[in-house]
Amino acid sequence: MATRSSWDPYRPVRSDNPARDVLWSILAHAIVLGLVYYLAQRSPSPDAARKRVDATRNAAFQAAAAQRLNDMASIESALAQRSHGPAPPPVQPARSAQEALAQARARYDALKQTHADLPALPKMPHTEAEALAQLAQLKSQAAAALAREIQAAPPAGASTAGAAAKGGPGGPRLLGAAGDTNLTPFEVASAGSHGADIVPRGRFSTIPPLDAPVRATGGRSVGAGGTYANRLYVDTWYVVGPFEAIGDHPLDHPELPEIAVDLDGTYAGKFGTLTWRYVQASEYPLFLPDPAESAIYYGYTELSLDRDMEIWAWIGADDDAKLWVDDQLVWKGGAPVKPWFMVDARSMRREIADYNLSEGKVRLRLSAGRHRLLFKLYNGSQVMFFSLVLSSAL
Repeated sequence: MATRSSWDPYRPVRSDNPARDVLWSILAHAIVLGLVYYLAQRSPSPDAARKRVDATRNAAFQAAAAQRLNDMASIESALAQRSHGPAPPPVQPARSAQEALAQARARYDALKQTHADLPALPKMPHTEAEALAQLAQLKSQAAAALAREIQAAPPAGASTAGAAAKGGPGGPRLLGAAGDTNLTPFEVASAGSHGADIVPRGRFSTIPPLDAPVRATGGRSVGAGGTYANRLYVDTWYVVGPFEAIGDHPLDHPELPEIAVDLDGTYAGKFGTLTWRYVQASEYPLFLPDPAESAIYYGYTELSLDRDMEIWAWIGADDDAKLWVDDQLVWKGGAPVKPWFMVDARSMRREIADYNLSEGKVRLRLSAGRHRLLFKLYNGSQVMFFSLVLSSAL
């Protein structure tokens, strides 16, 4: 006689050891999650990494070329306004530095028709790097022509640069300074005017003295509602490095972040591929991650001002640094001997308390709005840091 099986496919199977089954389930899930994490973190293949680096390089060259072409067009428009001539044609999209240079050369050639003092056009270059360099050269020469016109016949009222401060190509501009030869949104005061305090190359660097009791804070914005302070330590950056330090003067060897900042970019570094990382310093000064000897690092941030200001930028670095404001170089270190070369900077408690591990300072005149900051840091060996502190210059 047939018997009916007691097994019910719709009834959960009861285990003789439920605790053991739970442990096996946890272990299986952990193995799967670990495998997924490993695959996600695994370094890309050499071909994939090379493609990323090439893509970053091409994007950097294209962005830099477009910026320089737009700057050239802004200068051309300013010259046309001063001479009451027709407005120049709009800039066309360019897919490469060579295409941008072709447009810039046509604009420069048109300017020469009315500005005979402009130098002759150089030969067309063959590489993207040479095209970028020539774009910068043509922009500089056109800017010099504009500066000569401003000096020869300054307009009534606000200067051209001052008018640009209210808006126009390139974003916020500096306060109306007639010496704004490059249409850049800042001014480095010369030693003969506002007293820029830059350490000459080849001299012993001393820490600039403070002229008031210190009330310091960290941040990267100036405006109402913030903590009162008379010294602002710029403590938040995107950083990338290390790159290989090349040659006897590694600060003068440009890497891609100098050409254009791409926070999503991938770079060929000293020990492999590099990407930007967000760093908010928990202490003063900024000690960069992944320190390496004979290496180059970059840091990028943005400074926000709620009004036009004149500020001192107090700068210090171990070993040496450059600083750009809105793509224009405002500082280059070079002192062969600094106070922290004699002792470990971390032991200089008074200077750390004053936020004043500074080797010099430079006076900047900045308009309200956002300003791009980029530093380049060279480290020879041992301790490595960068310090940027801002204070009012009025």
